[in-house]
Amino acid sequence: MRDGVKLAADIYRPAAEGKYPVILTRTPYGKDNKSHKYSFAGKLFASQGYVFIVQDCRGKFDSDGDYYPYINEAADGHDTIEWAGTQPWSTGRVGMYGFSYWGSTQWLPAPMGSKYLKALVPIMTGQNLYRRWIYNGIFRINDVLIWHYENAKKQARPAEGIDWNKAVRHLPLISADDALGADIPSYNDWIQHPVPGPYWERISVEGKVPAIKTPALIIDGWYDYYLDLAVEDFNRMKNQGGSDEARQSMLLIGPWTHTSKSKFASMNFGKQASFMKQIKTILRWYDYWLKGVKNGILEEGPVSIFVMGANRWEKADTWPPSGAKLLKYYLRGGGKANGAMGDGALSTEPPENEKEDNYIYNPEDPVPSIGGTSIYGSAEAGPADQKAVESRQDVLVYTTGPLGDDLKVMGTVKCVLHVSTSARDTDFVARLCDVSPDGTSINIKDAVVRARFRDSFSGPSLLEAGKVYRIEIPIGSVCNVFKKGHRLRLQVTSSAFPEYGRNLNTGAAIGMTSKTVKAHQRVYHDREHSSYLTIPSVP
Repeated sequence: MRDGVKLAADIYRPAAEGKYPVILTRTPYGKDNKSHKYSFAGKLFASQGYVFIVQDCRGKFDSDGDYYPYINEAADGHDTIEWAGTQPWSTGRVGMYGFSYWGSTQWLPAPMGSKYLKALVPIMTGQNLYRRWIYNGIFRINDVLIWHYENAKKQARPAEGIDWNKAVRHLPLISADDALGADIPSYNDWIQHPVPGPYWERISVEGKVPAIKTPALIIDGWYDYYLDLAVEDFNRMKNQGGSDEARQSMLLIGPWTHTSKSKFASMNFGKQASFMKQIKTILRWYDYWLKGVKNGILEEGPVSIFVMGANRWEKADTWPPSGAKLLKYYLRGGGKANGAMGDGALSTEPPENEKEDNYIYNPEDPVPSIGGTSIYGSAEAGPADQKAVESRQDVLVYTTGPLGDDLKVMGTVKCVLHVSTSARDTDFVARLCDVSPDGTSINIKDAVVRARFRDSFSGPSLLEAGKVYRIEIPIGSVCNVFKKGHRLRLQVTSSAFPEYGRNLNTGAAIGMTSKTVKAHQRVYHDREHSSYLTIPSVP
């Protein structure tokens, strides 16, 4: 590297002598890590006429230097691209490949403008790392704590024998690493920076997209926590990319979790769902940009999406798609929407003077996150039966009647709530579910808002007890066919633990205190304070 630090890499080359395009992966997880299948990728790419390089990030495994998450990946990535582009076995055309953190090692050096960098394939990742780990000012504590514990050291740290369900409940969050016997500087820094600012801007690429001249095949999953960030990355590249090539970036979204899993006990997405079927698409992307093969990939449409429920792939020109009809479903009921057996309803007819619903949120007994996007510890991401969640009295449940026809939802779903609370600060969760005729409720997408940040991160504002506030919850991108006879369902609650860290309801500094108080929550749905879902529907 430019400062003299040496980074270790394994190099897979085709058997025949000659010059070949290069595909580079940079990882903090160990280039010999069998679970990440780097050797499989190396042999695959080499068999297709590419040199494949997998490199340990600075301070990890066989590489020298000190490791701190993300901070050195821009310069180290750029220096490695420059090296790969000038080797005697290289054609001078370099692509990058990888999931998650090794997807971030693609975005971070891209604005530095290496003339050798010609193609990116960032998978399950995003240009904004703050919003991946700290969502709306809420720590994704399960993944934040466990990821740091396992990966902050030079070698991977095994987590056998740790009761993660207990570990993620530790308060205050700032000392949760110490409770595990592991003082982790980067974990402590993250806890002390719960809002966007200079600390996170150092590793953000969002504002640097005009400097990126390299096209990206952006791949994500409907059950990945990067999903909405990947959509934003795609639209940013299409509109702001620094070259004609960069503006030809593409987006591909499948029915996958962060680990590319596509098979679930609660949902069968069919034979076309496997991530492995996308290897051909990835190779075609590299063949076009690194070898100049005119294979027509750009003529097939910039967006490929898997439509859940219909279980098929479709092409689109944009995401969200244009021409969707916005449907508004109002929250209705007689004030007893607690649990699936309550009287909560979703209706296209606006409410009259209806009694508000209420529940008590106790941080000591949070609503569990079942399914969703979290992957560490005991969490299992993806679609899951919500029966245990919807049996609780601190979860409000609103459901439509059986659908008379299929309802194809494609685009951005939003929830607007009118609420009040007894707390100085609290959270509100909105979760969209698909309910089958037998009553099984499957999570499709959810989002959380921390009330102090309801207007902005730069000007947090605590709440007045009993005052009614309008809270907008951007549930985000959804692509699902709710089949005839199925019902739409909205869950409203105040926790989804341990995927999202608990709001302690006191208004104190996030992550720094242990005191909790119960919050008395009210959700209003009357003529003056309607609460509703907006759903984009297409034929």
